[in-house]
Amino acid sequence: MKNLIYTLIYKLYVLASPILGLLGLMYLCYKKRKDPPYGKRVCELLGHYNYNLDDSVVFHAVSVGEVIAARPLIETFIAQNPQVNVIVTTTTTTGANEVYKIKGAIHLFAPLDSVCAVRLFFKKLKPTHLFIVETELWPNLLTLAKKYKCFVGIINARMPDRTYETYLKHKNFYRYLLFKNIDLVLAQTREDKNKFIELGVADDKCIRTGSLKYDLKANEELYRQYRMLRHRLRLNNTLGAISLHDGEEELILESYFSVLDKIPDLKLIIVPRHRSGVDLTIDYLRERRISFSLRTKMNSDLSNFNTNILIGNTMGEIELYLGLCDLVFMGGSYVDIGGHNPLEPAYFSIPILTGPYFYNFKEQFENLIEAKGAFLAPDHRRLCTLLLNLFSNKNQLLEYGMNALDVQEKGRGSINRSLNYINKAIQEYYN
Repeated sequence: MKNLIYTLIYKLYVLASPILGLLGLMYLCYKKRKDPPYGKRVCELLGHYNYNLDDSVVFHAVSVGEVIAARPLIETFIAQNPQVNVIVTTTTTTGANEVYKIKGAIHLFAPLDSVCAVRLFFKKLKPTHLFIVETELWPNLLTLAKKYKCFVGIINARMPDRTYETYLKHKNFYRYLLFKNIDLVLAQTREDKNKFIELGVADDKCIRTGSLKYDLKANEELYRQYRMLRHRLRLNNTLGAISLHDGEEELILESYFSVLDKIPDLKLIIVPRHRSGVDLTIDYLRERRISFSLRTKMNSDLSNFNTNILIGNTMGEIELYLGLCDLVFMGGSYVDIGGHNPLEPAYFSIPILTGPYFYNFKEQFENLIEAKGAFLAPDHRRLCTLLLNLFSNKNQLLEYGMNALDVQEKGRGSINRSLNYINKAIQEYYN
């Protein structure tokens, strides 16, 4: 009886999905009109692609963070399987820009979960395997994958607590709708693995392979270049506030000015996550008549950086900003976003501060905090205390940075472990 009800609900979703798809298309075009628009390729969201392939392997990464995490794996996969048509789909244009850096990969926008769009996706691209990065599960995509005999794997899989609790409330329904259609889960942590099993994925299909983000490939040359510039620029104490979300800029700036009288040479580098954050930071500083510098107004060697505050309003230069920093606050953790990747500063032996919301990188932050490579600042007061304590002892700050690097190095190896299972799945298909 329950399966009959679930089938009826899904059929209603299928009938409604073309209309929902069109509404979603209009919403995305409006939302992204300045960030930037999809342009002539907007029809890809409805499954209209300029490709007719015999076979393909598709990696789906929603946005820029997922693409950056999966890029080394995808590049290695392409090198190992040069005969395979590799497609990387994203939902965002910022993610698309990262995919363009992957030699040998075709970028397409993922179809919205309209039954018509998804059906065209499978008919045009004929994927034999679909590997979804992290957790992006849609009913029509997974159901039609089974219909078209496409293997579905979740790589770098994670299951945030809130998402898990939602699925758990109607476990049998979501098992019928989503989880019974998954052939492989390569989970970041043991906890993630157990959650997928609890939700209905077979035990033997779930393997813990660790987080791909430990295996990041950073631009070390760019980092070293700006690390050397620190001495010429006389940056003795520099705080970086990276990937800030709207609402965090003001808190960071207030904390910075609260400690400035005790650390008079402290510099601040603010790198907002979105363009709106750049505008908010500029407005805040201009209202208070505080001088600042914009990265886009700087010389390449920052020789005209003559203020206390630098606003990083560029993309793809994270190593530049990290090269100038002694300590980094990772944004998205004072607002309920879930935090951003602390392993990037850890890779360069830079200790990290975080607010209370870091559930997107729970394991990484917990390991870093335990090792004294990262520190929790649940509020403005604690943040100020940490800034004063950490900058007062530079030798200890360096030690904390080495602790962070140690955590990052111990977590490596996920790429090779994941590729073993991915290649095995592909070999089994062709055999």
